[in-house]
Amino acid sequence: MVLAAGAWSALVEGCALPRGAVRPVRGQIALLDTRPRLLSRVVFGDKGYVVPRADGRVLCGSTMEDVGFEKAVTAGGIRYVLELAIEMAPALARAPLVGSWSSFRPASTDGAPILGPAAVPGLFYATGHTRNGILLAPITADAVAAAVLGLSPPVDLSPFSALRVEARRHD
Repeated sequence: MVLAAGAWSALVEGCALPRGAVRPVRGQIALLDTRPRLLSRVVFGDKGYVVPRADGRVLCGSTMEDVGFEKAVTAGGIRYVLELAIEMAPALARAPLVGSWSSFRPASTDGAPILGPAAVPGLFYATGHTRNGILLAPITADAVAAAVLGLSPPVDLSPFSALRVEARRHD
């Protein structure tokens, strides 16, 4: 069995992860309408990103907020995201805001994913990627599937072992 419950992973009963081993980090995103299409490439910065969609809309993100499971879109969060987006692509200042939302990223205590076997026999983890989950999903799937099948994973899972967080249960 693979536990990939995102920000809720440490709350799954019997999972062997101590409370707080994976916590929610809220991210707020704004959606702009730039039809006709304004941007053709993704723009990344240290604090966020602007992602053009084929239909001309643009995703602008994202905050990184330690607020627990408070799923809200806030004026301050959207202001932050929009200011960052406009700094990266000034022409976005003229684009209509057509949507916004928030969700949770699963963050481990040390920022590294938790991957591989758990202390519970037959249980494997795939969680704790923070904001890199979407980027690391393919390699995570390959690596954890190999571990489940008893095969050699395509990457060394030892740096991502759950032992580093499970041990804290007894500290």
